[in-house]
Amino acid sequence: MITLTDCPKSLRGDLSKWLLEINTGVFVGKVSARVRDNLWKRVKDSVKNGRATLVYTTNNEQRMDFRLHHSENQIIDFDGLKLVMKPSVSRVRQLEQKRRPFSKAAQIRMAKRKQAHAQHEQYEDAENSTLFSESTSSERYPVDYVVLDLETSGLREKLDEIIEVGLLKVVAGQVVASYQVLVHTKKPIPRPIEKLTGITNEMVSASGESLEVVLTKVESFIGKNCLVGHNIAFDLRFLNHALRKHDCRIITNPHYDTMALYQEKCDSKKRISLADMMTALGLSQKPIHRALQDCRAVQEAYEVLRKK
Repeated sequence: MITLTDCPKSLRGDLSKWLLEINTGVFVGKVSARVRDNLWKRVKDSVKNGRATLVYTTNNEQRMDFRLHHSENQIIDFDGLKLVMKPSVSRVRQLEQKRRPFSKAAQIRMAKRKQAHAQHEQYEDAENSTLFSESTSSERYPVDYVVLDLETSGLREKLDEIIEVGLLKVVAGQVVASYQVLVHTKKPIPRPIEKLTGITNEMVSASGESLEVVLTKVESFIGKNCLVGHNIAFDLRFLNHALRKHDCRIITNPHYDTMALYQEKCDSKKRISLADMMTALGLSQKPIHRALQDCRAVQEAYEVLRKK
């Protein structure tokens, strides 16, 4: 399905050759992936200042994928799931400013800034690549580590909260200890998160512990161990933000991401959810968006991937 807003009539005419327009600017139909991608390219090339959305079925955990063009909404990766985040008021203003026409001098200045930024990123990528190569050459994939998984009330560490923590301690590839706890929240857990995780407001009220107590236990459990997680940067972002708020030392331990490991070992560039990765590897543990069970899935996948 493709939807168009404020787009040229000629573009609607082009799409009508392949898809059925069931309402103004709403096109549906069944086409091959090649035709779909070509149509989307034509939409982006012809939409001018209008907005467009593409939604289609695919074989992943969500059973669908989508693309946005000239949208104020932001696509967010949430533990391998593709979600959309509504922009803040300041973000909307920034987008409106970007859409205003610029003078030629302003365009030249912007091009120079963009070029300088790209060069800086290339330098950082090269530096990070060297650091990674040096730091992992002797012990690239540790057999002693702690698996970390968090469930959260949303995607933004500064606005949303940790609602569950799961940890597994692994020695010589074998699980020797585990930790799981629900966390008290200051704000109600949104209904979509309750539905996704099965963690309700009643559960955290009845069984949850204070975040301050949980953080102390998490620090003690992790110690100096390496960390393993799926899209672990997301978990560390939330965890370290919470540690900073409580004047605690942030986690700087070496960490390994099973998503990146899968991409490397399986020669894939795709960002893959934990559930899809487990299916692709033919493994038994099924992630259910609960912290400890997802830790078990991550640990099983990591052991397989590190031996590939």
